[in-house]
Amino acid sequence: MMSLRMMTLRLTLSILGLILYLFIFGSVTYAWVTMAQINNIDNLTLIASSGRELLISTDDENYDTTISLQQLHVSNQLKDVTTSDGIHFTRGGYMERGDAIAQQDYMVIDLYFKSTARERDLFLMNRTFENSNRGTYIESNGINFIPKVHYTEDNHRLVLKDSIIRYYAKDAVRISFGEMDEEGQVQQATIYDPSENEFRGYGKSFGAYSYYLARTNTPLSLPEYTPSIIYGLSEPDPANPYQALDNRSWISRLKPTDETDLNGKTIYKTKIRLCIWIEGWDPDAIDGILNDQLRIQLEFKLAHRAT
Repeated sequence: MMSLRMMTLRLTLSILGLILYLFIFGSVTYAWVTMAQINNIDNLTLIASSGRELLISTDDENYDTTISLQQLHVSNQLKDVTTSDGIHFTRGGYMERGDAIAQQDYMVIDLYFKSTARERDLFLMNRTFENSNRGTYIESNGINFIPKVHYTEDNHRLVLKDSIIRYYAKDAVRISFGEMDEEGQVQQATIYDPSENEFRGYGKSFGAYSYYLARTNTPLSLPEYTPSIIYGLSEPDPANPYQALDNRSWISRLKPTDETDLNGKTIYKTKIRLCIWIEGWDPDAIDGILNDQLRIQLEFKLAHRAT
């Protein structure tokens, strides 16, 4: 007959085994819930257009017409974070709440611009077209995602478990930009969705949110507040490339300094902060974009503001 000690030992081991199983299973689920969407930026180029009329710098000393990722000395990885104003960032939407860390969870780039041109207003401009190496664009290869559960996509479309659906990290990227004051702070920023698809924008109930609910069986409320977001860039007047048709992506007005160029012209300057992140409340911020490769190019231009 089995001794009481052996029964107690086996019962203890069984309980420990059950606890270990639950811990492992719970950890797997928890890891999925809090897994940061780490996306490598394969290439990032910042362009100050219009010849050498506009120059760009990261230190206010060394100016050029372009800056590459290698010159920025920032992390080339983005995780899913969220923001209501393009200035202050937290982790999420589906991650455990907490403050996001600049240069670890999202990218922050402080830029100086200078010019002697008559046009003093700085825009993020020139949405590029296919087969063009100029302009502003974000590209990614895309990742085939095989869901572990059924969930819904846009237009109430059912995505079946073990099917294949392709997601692109570029569709979940956001960019914010704003002028910095003398204390190095941004008072107001503009958030730009480069996908320019408002239907698949912030805080939608399909895609990543639907998959999260189905995968974890954990209740989660969508955000009640929707940030102000632009879904297109300002366009130049076809008859005058130095005249903006609208001011959606206006950033700053260059201010006079005590400096002059070799011809004695006054140099005008401004400093801006640029942030790039994966928006955690985007329907495309799903595990399917994990390790997708991003290529980003942003073109800045001087123009007269629209009246």
